[in-house]
Amino acid sequence: MDIAIKGNSKMGKEVYIFNLPARKTCTPTPWCLEGKEGQPACYALRNNFLLPSVMKSTEERYELSQLENFVEEMTNFIKKKKVKYFRIHSSGDFYSEDYIEKWINIAKNCPETKFRSSTHRRDLISKIKELNSLPNVIVRESLDSAISKPTTELNFSALAHLNIVKEEESYSCKNSCPSCGYYCWENRVNINFNEH
Repeated sequence: MDIAIKGNSKMGKEVYIFNLPARKTCTPTPWCLEGKEGQPACYALRNNFLLPSVMKSTEERYELSQLENFVEEMTNFIKKKKVKYFRIHSSGDFYSEDYIEKWINIAKNCPETKFRSSTHRRDLISKIKELNSLPNVIVRESLDSAISKPTTELNFSALAHLNIVKEEESYSCKNSCPSCGYYCWENRVNINFNEH
């Protein structure tokens, strides 16, 4: 198993992704758990993410992330593959300060790579802000119908129908990173996206 997976059709071939198990690492909101007519609205809690092989791989990556050599292994992988864009978590979230510190070190070791993530982890915001302060990292506060206003001073990533999108300037995701030139990877902006 590779330590990270190649981007999907939305993100494109230049992106690698590191996913973790959502329920184990996130602080899901009611919208995440039952926002789609009583069913999970978070895509990491439904569809392909429920396949046994995907659940197994996110669990294996969670275990890898806890190893002492995680920073070295991830740094080597990113450099060997010459990764231009890296998505930290399309599934899962930052789960401890030690884990965030590992990403700080990885990003510092790989200054040519642009890292992007979104988070619900307001309980770890101080350390997340430290990660976000790096020139090659953008972490956005994830907003949904349950938590619809920013609370962390990070840029936000919000569902397009939320009032905050009307109140504050934000970039509308085109749902294809290659077609917009990886705009939200390259720019510290608020973004909004349609529910999928």
